[in-house]
Amino acid sequence: MPRNNKATEETDKLTRIAIVNSDKCKPKRCRQECKKSCPVVRMGKLCIEVTPNDKLAVISEELCIGCGICVKKCPFEAITIINLPSNLEKDTTHRYSQNSFKLHRLPIPRPGEVLGLVGTNGI
Repeated sequence: MPRNNKATEETDKLTRIAIVNSDKCKPKRCRQECKKSCPVVRMGKLCIEVTPNDKLAVISEELCIGCGICVKKCPFEAITIINLPSNLEKDTTHRYSQNSFKLHRLPIPRPGEVLGLVGTNGI
């Protein structure tokens, strides 16, 4: 049965990634339910990694399928799934860290060029 083209286009535009809140994630105080329940980890791939020295779980953006099971299993509610439009992968000016937000299409400072003017309150 053919798929609806409009529905296909919308699913192609969205990318789902898992974000770990560093303030809430406490891998030393839980039994790593997120890792144990992840279907990608169960298939033998290292999607969620929690090492003894880490202060939080690290979820691979490339391997995560965005199913949301880890969100339900985390006892500290430290994981959320967000939808990202895939077209924002272009023109990335700065990225703060893995599974963190990016800045897009910002002006890049060049020597001898003015990016904008700052008023008296911004000095």
